[in-house]
Amino acid sequence: MRSFIKFIFLSFLCLWFLIGCVPEAPHSNPLDPYLFSTPTGSVITGTVFSRYQPVQPLKGVMVQLLPDLQIQITDQEGHFEFQNLEPGEYQLIAFRDQYLTDTIHVSLDQTDDTEVANFFLDALPQVVRVHFFSEHIDQWWPGEIYQAVLQIIVNDADGLSDIDSLHVQIPSLNFQKTMEGTARVDSFVVKIEAGELPDGSLQYLIETPSFVEIIDKSGGKTMSEPLRLTRIIDVTPLPVSPANLENSTSSPLFEWQPVALPFSYSHIVQVYRVNTGIPVLIFTSEPLPESPTAYQYPDSLGSGTYFWTIGILDNLNNFSRSKEASFIVP
Repeated sequence: MRSFIKFIFLSFLCLWFLIGCVPEAPHSNPLDPYLFSTPTGSVITGTVFSRYQPVQPLKGVMVQLLPDLQIQITDQEGHFEFQNLEPGEYQLIAFRDQYLTDTIHVSLDQTDDTEVANFFLDALPQVVRVHFFSEHIDQWWPGEIYQAVLQIIVNDADGLSDIDSLHVQIPSLNFQKTMEGTARVDSFVVKIEAGELPDGSLQYLIETPSFVEIIDKSGGKTMSEPLRLTRIIDVTPLPVSPANLENSTSSPLFEWQPVALPFSYSHIVQVYRVNTGIPVLIFTSEPLPESPTAYQYPDSLGSGTYFWTIGILDNLNNFSRSKEASFIVP
């Protein structure tokens, strides 16, 4: 029995010795899980961040390596890595929607070199909302005014302070005009007078595409989709009463003659008080249905000289306003 046990023990030792002498099999099978576990050659690694404080890592950024044509997508920490690279010159290009594309050049000098290449991407300004509409202001003096108003709401992932300027451009007319800020930090507006266009006609804007170019402080640019004016309203209702400086109660009933138009619209009543010859807008009604032709002033006016107007507003904010009708509250 002891001889048998001794035989088994010696056999086990021989087998262990033989296994230890066998060289490790080469990892040539592409399905071998150990094939890529220990990288050889050089490495380019890095992180993609936002450009401005507070700097944040950016996930989902596509980083392309040239000339190898490899692509990595950054993870939650903005990290990427290219392994098993030969010495030489490489170009990294990082791009993500709504960000300015950036490029970094990297030199690998040795077979086991490791280079760090970090990106700081500039977020491009974005168009949130645009209103482009016409205004026709009829008045006794100095005469009718036709103008287009372009209002835009913008955003920037780097912060609204990164926005440098906005310009409305009409390439076919070789026209450009700078937009101005409003009370809202994300809002800008520009008015295009008919006299600034060929033949003094606003009709050119209905046929011709316009664009808004937004430029940030790093020079990144975003161009809006083509914008076209939809309608110019030429007609206005006629104010009937009170008018011609007639006396009125402190809560006048404004009456007007309607107009027939092939589209739906609302009425807008506006009241101005005349102070030392200067009209000051003191009231604008909510949009009123198109069928009634009268509106009772909802408050009480103090004694003085006033005028009122009646306007037409369509569902795209195109507007046409009547001449002034004056009255006195004793």
